[in-house]
Amino acid sequence: MARLTKQIPAGTHNRLIEHYGPTVRTWLRGAEENISATAARFGLTVDGFHDAGWASAIGVGRFPDNQPVILKAFPDPERYANERTALEHWAGHAACRLLGSDNATSVLLIELIGDTVGGSPRPSDDIQRIANALPQLHQAEVTGNSSVPTLRDYCRRTVLPRIEERASRFGTILGEHTVRRALSLGADLCAEPQRPAMLHTDLYAENIVFNSDHEPVFIDPHPKIGTPAFDWAVWCVYYRDNDGFTNRFDLCRSQAPALADEALAWSLTLAVDGALYYSDKEDPRVATTLSILESPELANLCR
Repeated sequence: MARLTKQIPAGTHNRLIEHYGPTVRTWLRGAEENISATAARFGLTVDGFHDAGWASAIGVGRFPDNQPVILKAFPDPERYANERTALEHWAGHAACRLLGSDNATSVLLIELIGDTVGGSPRPSDDIQRIANALPQLHQAEVTGNSSVPTLRDYCRRTVLPRIEERASRFGTILGEHTVRRALSLGADLCAEPQRPAMLHTDLYAENIVFNSDHEPVFIDPHPKIGTPAFDWAVWCVYYRDNDGFTNRFDLCRSQAPALADEALAWSLTLAVDGALYYSDKEDPRVATTLSILESPELANLCR
């Protein structure tokens, strides 16, 4: 079991303050009490707290039969509700299983993956295994109205405007043509009809853990409703801070050939958005994102 602390770790405090701003300190003062209250309602024992995540506090506990459980507490009730809806939709198919929820405290009870917090060791063929599993998240279409935001609205209201704003300050590192191409493709993608799939949209390596059978399990979604091509693009661009974009995109092309062109277009918009964000934050990951934009696949889109 990963090392647990008796109180919510300082690292969690710092990340939540960076993510939500200083007003989250008020919520943090009551977070341990909220987790304890939820544990009491479900008859759980809380073993401690895990230092992970940017948008929630993570407790680790046990049911009376010793089944381990993650208690995930959210400062943002809307984010809590959206993640609960996504996990209910996936019902444990490739995603972590929701074991319960407490609307009064915005705490989710989630299965622990593998033998320890953070899952089992990542296998050497992790990207192949993830490419095999990712389509499972998108198999069931979303029917009826959903409280989860749409990808189209998110892109139009958030992604494209922030590219415009940051490009006015940092666009020279990319070149005006690349920025304009990303904005044009993003607008076109938002205008296309989108199959209403439940998307994860946050497919960084830390949000894909492996169970005891070495199979990937998707955790910590920031869900949207929209085209599965977007999830492929997020994974291709952001899974790891390395130069593996081409390998991941090759797997997208082999596993989801009908989505490959659309995923590549989304990848350009996401990589431009990421490069501008990292420039704004003076984050060294800007170099990796710029190298992704120089890959043959994305460079061809900008010609």
